[in-house]
Amino acid sequence: MNTKIIDYLIRKPRSFIWVTGLLLNLIIGVIDYLMGYEIGLAVFYLVPIGLLAWLINRKAGIIMSVISAVTIISTDLLAGKVIQDYLIDFWNLFVYFSFFTIVVYLIYQKKVSSDENGMLIAKLQKALNEVKTLSALLLGCSSCKKIRDHNGYCRQIELYTSENTDAKFRHSICPESRS
Repeated sequence: MNTKIIDYLIRKPRSFIWVTGLLLNLIIGVIDYLMGYEIGLAVFYLVPIGLLAWLINRKAGIIMSVISAVTIISTDLLAGKVIQDYLIDFWNLFVYFSFFTIVVYLIYQKKVSSDENGMLIAKLQKALNEVKTLSALLLGCSSCKKIRDHNGYCRQIELYTSENTDAKFRHSICPESRS
């Protein structure tokens, strides 16, 4: 589905999404009726089912699955299909519903994963914005303890580190130096 449509619908209230899903189901049902019972359009019912599963929740997708399965059977009957064996039609209804429910589950799991990934990416981006690190081999003088910078100048480690990272230095005297 076009992401602009999804982005538009995400900002709408749930009632609007439900009405949109029901209207899509009705439109597909009318087309299904006009095509006759010989031609199956069951796959197109996945559009309103997927829409509700993604934008609302799994329960909404399952409810739309029931509505869609009933719509399919109803349009077939309205189009003139004669029921010769109720058990077969009941089985077909069960298969439609099962198929739709499996798709709802997969769509909802993908949505949950997508949301979790989005939150994780936001946390990582925030952490990345807060971290400023050094990533080079530092040449230090073993005598004066100064660091040679990228221009070849020797600088105090405190200055070099504070200019190239967000680290701040505070000085004190360690216990070994006090004795």
